[in-house]
Amino acid sequence: MRMAAQTGFVSRLFPALAEASLRRYLSGQVASVLGSWTQNVTLNLLVYHLSGSAAILALLNFLLYGPQLIVAPIAGSRISSTNAKRATLCVLAASLALTASLFTLSLLGVLGVKLILAHALAIGVSSAVETPARQVLLLTSLEHPTHTSNAVAMNTMVYNVGRMVGPTIAGFVYPTLRPRTSFVIYAVALCFMATCVRSIRTASAARPERADSSLRDAVGYVMSDAFSARYLPILACIGLFAGSYQTLVPLLADQGFHDAARFTGVFFACAGAGSLSAAILLSSAIGTLASRRFIAWAPWTAVGALALLAATSEAAATASAFYALGFSLTFAATSTNATIQRQCPKHVRGGLVGMYGMAYNGTMPLGYLLVGTASEALGVRHTFSAMAMVLASGVIAVIAWQRITNQRAGAQ
Repeated sequence: MRMAAQTGFVSRLFPALAEASLRRYLSGQVASVLGSWTQNVTLNLLVYHLSGSAAILALLNFLLYGPQLIVAPIAGSRISSTNAKRATLCVLAASLALTASLFTLSLLGVLGVKLILAHALAIGVSSAVETPARQVLLLTSLEHPTHTSNAVAMNTMVYNVGRMVGPTIAGFVYPTLRPRTSFVIYAVALCFMATCVRSIRTASAARPERADSSLRDAVGYVMSDAFSARYLPILACIGLFAGSYQTLVPLLADQGFHDAARFTGVFFACAGAGSLSAAILLSSAIGTLASRRFIAWAPWTAVGALALLAATSEAAATASAFYALGFSLTFAATSTNATIQRQCPKHVRGGLVGMYGMAYNGTMPLGYLLVGTASEALGVRHTFSAMAMVLASGVIAVIAWQRITNQRAGAQ
């Protein structure tokens, strides 16, 4: 009786879990994202220890995430419910090959900075195709369209479980079991994800879909939709000036707390815990209401967190700031994505997923380069301060521009 009551409570809190396809997808996604974060943080630590350069560290993250800016929207406009499963499996196979290459080179003792950067570029391109493919697969496998917002939020929640746990694993694995162990973890995770994807049946595979879908359709929709026209540019500012904090984490852990491996894992885990909290809130039954009421405050929470990172030298306060930063980033990104996916026509969904990836994940690598360069000139804490000020200015500019545009349109 108690088990049935608990199951009923979970179903009411996370209604999309009633669908078997979503449960399969999320099971594989947990393993895949956890392994991906473990590998990427390991590459960050490896490059930093090999080079000792913030600029090269920023370049690594630019290569890992930069292709989202160009590849994701183009790939998204080509992905539909009929090919999303095949595209996802192809990307998983490519990721497995790259991870096997990293493991082999590490085993041979020839994995240097240049080879890591070359692999990072290939990983970045692969991930840029995978992002829209996975999300279209997730949404088109749902039997009930009313679960769209909940499914998007739960996907984000799973992503942030990996984001929270993966860096912690990397922080332990790197100094104790050597970097190649992280590559093995990711390879096993990819195989498990592929097995889960193969078992998914897309509910809309047999439904006709508009054939004239293109990136231009998605851009036109964004320009005509008031919510998208405001929050995608704000999300771009957040990705550029707040999401790029990741480059500074190893530097802050080393220079501020004199233990790069330990505090890198701790601070990433705190940011991941904040992200997970936001994702759980948004994937719950009250997530849609919370999104509508509080999305406008998310950028300002990020500004406050960055300002606190600039002002404090205490480990507890720094950890709290990273928690708030992770919460605000995930709340803004998930609310924007879920709202757009819930409201948009199906034929532009792939392109919009790509544009979302471009606005958020695609702008982060540019921020990595800016932040890496700024940290060498200003120092870590002054860079956090500059990020807070520029983000606040960007959000104000977007809001002001939309109001001016609306007033001009009303006057005509």
